[in-house]
Amino acid sequence: MSAQLDPEEVQAIADAMSVDAGHKPPATVAERDFSIPRRLSLEVVKRISETLRNLVPSLKRSFQSIVPATVEIEPIAVREITARGLFEGLEPPFIVGRFTNAGAPGWIVWDPSQAIGCVQAALGMPDPQINEIDPSVEISFVERRLMSRALERLVAPLAERFHFQVEGLIIAEKLDDIGSWEDQGADADAHRLCIELSLTALDTTTTVTLYLPGFLPAEVEDHEDELVGKAPPVLRAIPVDVHATFDPIEVPLAQLLEVEVGDVIPIAPIRSARLTLSVGDRPVAHAELGRNYERLAVRILDIIPAHLPEEA
Repeated sequence: MSAQLDPEEVQAIADAMSVDAGHKPPATVAERDFSIPRRLSLEVVKRISETLRNLVPSLKRSFQSIVPATVEIEPIAVREITARGLFEGLEPPFIVGRFTNAGAPGWIVWDPSQAIGCVQAALGMPDPQINEIDPSVEISFVERRLMSRALERLVAPLAERFHFQVEGLIIAEKLDDIGSWEDQGADADAHRLCIELSLTALDTTTTVTLYLPGFLPAEVEDHEDELVGKAPPVLRAIPVDVHATFDPIEVPLAQLLEVEVGDVIPIAPIRSARLTLSVGDRPVAHAELGRNYERLAVRILDIIPAHLPEEA
């Protein structure tokens, strides 16, 4: 077998790697922080995002019952996070609403300038200009109360739809008022569902971020219980080797006997290459080749069911 490629072979390889029109580019694989346990399946997160989009009209009406202004709301992201160190390094001015759900603290973070502008609009002040507001000026009790009511109304449709509570919501005046996930005590859990909403009001667009504790939509609770891993907690941190292998190909014996260093053996077109992921000798999933920034990566296509031993 020759180690040299003729022009036709070079062009064939280039065509296989092409991402021009008509060719499917390698899949982009999203990052995931494995230090944050995933409690909601990707399908459930997708359903939560779809529900958020359907709730937009209700969110707008509820918020506008406090803030008499033209408002646009758009869901940005839904993800799971850990509340450990969530507010470390936070500097004033800030607007953080703190509440509890079944005794666990949650938070809503709002841009200070937009929050003050909305409060001024609720108080009937004429045409508040966001770019002229100084958020470092001390906020009065009445303004804080209106901010908390506005945030309560904003999340009310979410709380009703997903069956969680927003109890005792206050606007923190200092860092100590924000508290920590550990405030729940011995049963404290750092897990939070983070929901980001784009809020446009008074000609300014900012992000309102919700950190929801103890979040588990009632309609998926039973399904999620079935997905909980059966490994004992003491074993879950043990690292395992995962191997990715391409599907086997057939090579004529005569060609294989002539193989030399530098020879090229085509496997499959890049855009259709499929891999099998294995742990030890057991295949666990099928995947496709992709990229994660500058690194090769794989996207899981399906899970291979475990074969249970037959009963005697």
